[in-house]
Amino acid sequence: MPIFSFACTQDGSIEQILRDGEPLAGPVRLEQLYSIVRIYFELSESNLRQMTQQEDATRRRWFGLQSFLMSLTGLEAFTNTYFHLRGQEMGRTDVLARVSRREGTLSRKIQDLIELVFGTPVLDQERLIQQIFALSCLRNEIVHPRWTPSTLVVQTDTALVVEGLVENRQALFEDVRMCTEARLWCRLVVARIGQAAGNDDVHPFLFHWTGAYGMRSSDILDGLGIPR
Repeated sequence: MPIFSFACTQDGSIEQILRDGEPLAGPVRLEQLYSIVRIYFELSESNLRQMTQQEDATRRRWFGLQSFLMSLTGLEAFTNTYFHLRGQEMGRTDVLARVSRREGTLSRKIQDLIELVFGTPVLDQERLIQQIFALSCLRNEIVHPRWTPSTLVVQTDTALVVEGLVENRQALFEDVRMCTEARLWCRLVVARIGQAAGNDDVHPFLFHWTGAYGMRSSDILDGLGIPR
């Protein structure tokens, strides 16, 4: 754990910043732990709002794609940060080791960490894990694109053939509903983990980690069309 210290002059101004006793060449900014997670969820929300204001499909795709990616990045940041914190608090090296392991899917990691920390599944865990797995597969497809050539044939008196096209899956992100639901599924995972940790009123937990003020698990369920 790095230790930062400030060397101050007699008038109280900072003369030098040290990390583990060694001088730092440039400035440093220390923030609360939750800020690592919150920025991604807030970026997802901001891009989704901008998406809903676009009439042009291409511009909707720009903002929808960014909202989707930030939702999944936020969930991954939450998983790593929250469970690392819990592992430290509990003195559990097995939890810390699972957080640090990079192999496997995000959904599997969430499932493993829930089992290690809580010992029992969270509410609706099977459905949550399936949804996050599907969203993660789509994210991997988007951030590691492959080109599969496609051919368009227009049947007229004389067939028109256009080769070298591609079925671009990015077009999915022109759909506001799809991007909204991705954001809500990621937040529902955070809410369920908060409930498993003993937060009967999950609103403060959601606000702390995602910046969603006033949002409750019932609001998320309503948005997804799931009975409470």
